[in-house]
Amino acid sequence: TPRSLIPDCPNPSPDYTCTWQTQLYATSDGKPEAQRRVLGEEALFGEEYPFGWSSFYRDARRDLLFVMDDSWDVPRDGDSTRYGSLLLDSGKFPEATRGNVPNREALGRLVERMRALGWKGLGGWICAKEAPHTLTDAEEIKQYWTERLADADVSGFAYWKVDWGKRADDAEFRRLLTDLGRQFAPHLTIEHAITPSVLPYSDVYRTYDVPAILSIPMTLRKLKELLPNSRAAVGYAGLLNCEDEAYIAAAGGFTMGIMRHPMAGAFPDGRADMSFPACHRNLKTKMQEITRAVRWHRIAPAFGVGTGAVHIDPAELRDTWRFEKPEEEIEAWWLTNPLLGGVHETLCSVSAPARISRGCDLPTVTPDENGRVPFTVAARNPNGACSVATLGRTEGRSYGIPRCAVTLDIGDSRTVAAFGDYRELILCGEIPNSCTVLMQDLAGETAYDITDAVLHTDGRLVIRGQCIREIGAEAQPANDTSEAGVVIRIEES
Repeated sequence: TPRSLIPDCPNPSPDYTCTWQTQLYATSDGKPEAQRRVLGEEALFGEEYPFGWSSFYRDARRDLLFVMDDSWDVPRDGDSTRYGSLLLDSGKFPEATRGNVPNREALGRLVERMRALGWKGLGGWICAKEAPHTLTDAEEIKQYWTERLADADVSGFAYWKVDWGKRADDAEFRRLLTDLGRQFAPHLTIEHAITPSVLPYSDVYRTYDVPAILSIPMTLRKLKELLPNSRAAVGYAGLLNCEDEAYIAAAGGFTMGIMRHPMAGAFPDGRADMSFPACHRNLKTKMQEITRAVRWHRIAPAFGVGTGAVHIDPAELRDTWRFEKPEEEIEAWWLTNPLLGGVHETLCSVSAPARISRGCDLPTVTPDENGRVPFTVAARNPNGACSVATLGRTEGRSYGIPRCAVTLDIGDSRTVAAFGDYRELILCGEIPNSCTVLMQDLAGETAYDITDAVLHTDGRLVIRGQCIREIGAEAQPANDTSEAGVVIRIEES
């Protein structure tokens, strides 16, 4: 009987996919106004391309929340007074609001419709303000949000992605939302962003926007800024969300807010999709990475800041991208964003720590024959499971993972995940003298005994990179270019 190393239970981490980049794609980069108009029942459930977004992530949706992004609660006319209303608009959601039912009932209908399709739950983007006008009285503010939390509680709405708005920089307001949520909607996860001081008092804090071409170093740089001095306050989860960098999230013990979608290729109008450029990582063809990442979270859930020692490599690696057609390679507003470091004569660059680890020592990385190394993230979960990811480098107009030997001290752990590419993966620690080694594609269903292919010497297990590449892509469709992701189990024999 085939054996699986992956438990048959939903991922307990509040991972989600959100619709903002899908809104951009469906409107052929129609800018925010068109992106906001398009979000509604037809977009979620329609059968005509480029709609039907609720049909995405067949293999991962059991482990993912579906988050409606900016303006799900705003009419198609863009009435700005509705930002922060959290009221389903009848023009956008005619079926859910049919019969002019109370908002909580309309939300409940939508929640059940998504759950019936196999999604873990439903959430929404939240403008950090009240509607129609920002309130000033403290009790009125509290009452306003308490009412909306009650709607979320009754309807089963699972996630609030609290973003920009007049109160976006107000840490006290953000903490108030989290505290009220604990009281009036205890099942609801509330995510914050923009204001780092609220991280210790958050369910989830999002690292925020990055462009696809340099998203790896930019995400790692944000983690470098947030991790060292942060600790979740007593009673708060303090999880960090790495957005679309699924393997950083999985290997590092973070949550993810997935932006990519499976509508690969050009926009409906034929122009290049600059938000996920095909000339770089081509992320829209890397959908199995999401399945692998959320399934690892079944085994090793995301854990809060301040749990376990954090190690950040003082050595930094610099990635660069050379533009040829910027309009086809990045959203225009990024070209003047200081986070990108500026664009100098068509070249942009970002540096980030070469290695980051949580709860374990930094892995040792031996450079490849050209002296190159990947970015590397590793963690030991509070439950004892260990993980490591090698992450690709962007140089000029090329992307790839330098194939290196990586050594990870797993202590007494018997369960390990490895994401990315390797010349060899060396596991050291309290390795049994006699053991069986199993490996499984995290997107697959079957574990394989690889003991005979593993070199067991001097208390170390040396696993060939070719083994990870072959098994780690076993469940991959032919048109999917995802990087490998495996779970390894060491059993004393």
